[in-house]
Amino acid sequence: MAAMAAPQAPVVQQPVAPPPATYSRGNQQVAVIQFGTGSAGLTGNDFAILQRVAEMQRNNRATVRIVAHAQQDGSGSSADQVARANYEISRQRALAVANQLVRLGVPANRIVAEAASDAEPAFETTSARGIAANRRAEIFVDF
Repeated sequence: MAAMAAPQAPVVQQPVAPPPATYSRGNQQVAVIQFGTGSAGLTGNDFAILQRVAEMQRNNRATVRIVAHAQQDGSGSSADQVARANYEISRQRALAVANQLVRLGVPANRIVAEAASDAEPAFETTSARGIAANRRAEIFVDF
């Protein structure tokens, strides 16, 4: 006579947990915004990302730090002119992100915006893909 298998307990599906409302203390990179060549313009997806950053800031009363970068965006007849142009576009990118966060309710005194120019490439600059990836604003939240 074959033994009967014990009845199986029903499987309960647990919902995927949402991100925590608050985070542990520390500096965490929470987003990266990509930009087009010579552009500081934000797109629809960027607005959604920044909305989430604003929510994190409000939930944690954190400081948001923006570090904007440029990579071969500037032009000029001398290295100094190119460096100034790259600094200026990275400054405009940092301000575009900061201004949008203020519009979303983040207090201006809780935002630090930095222009890193082309001094901190995250990707190699020997390919078009690497150059494009370096045109970015990194967003950190200091909890």
